[in-house]
Amino acid sequence: MGYEGYAQPDRAAAAAKVQGPAITLIVTAGLGFLYQLFSIVTSLTGKGMPDLSELPPQLARYVTMMSGTIGVVMSILAIGIGVLVLLGALKMRSLTSYGLALTSSILAMIPCLSPCCCVGLPAGIWALVVLNKADVKAAFQ
Repeated sequence: MGYEGYAQPDRAAAAAKVQGPAITLIVTAGLGFLYQLFSIVTSLTGKGMPDLSELPPQLARYVTMMSGTIGVVMSILAIGIGVLVLLGALKMRSLTSYGLALTSSILAMIPCLSPCCCVGLPAGIWALVVLNKADVKAAFQ
């Protein structure tokens, strides 16, 4: 028994539980960085753009708007979110900064801004489920 009759949290067991979601969030952030760097290059160079004459006019306007300055700004914002996801995942692995770990899990689930939304959504849900377990929450410093 620990302090005042409470059992000390089993940090080794909690660390084992967060390893999978944390590593998945790290991979998600890495994929997101690569995608956003590619997106910045294509936005600045115009390479890889579809033939806009074959698209409906409204879709062509949207593609044009999201490629240029707005596309670069959105990619930089997504890289910033990816940094937060990466830092939170690293904190999750070391069982420090519960708030940042929780925030990174939520940010990973945001479509179009998360590092990699196809992987980020299930990874974020998995991380939230694990982080909300009482024994894991108690193990954070």
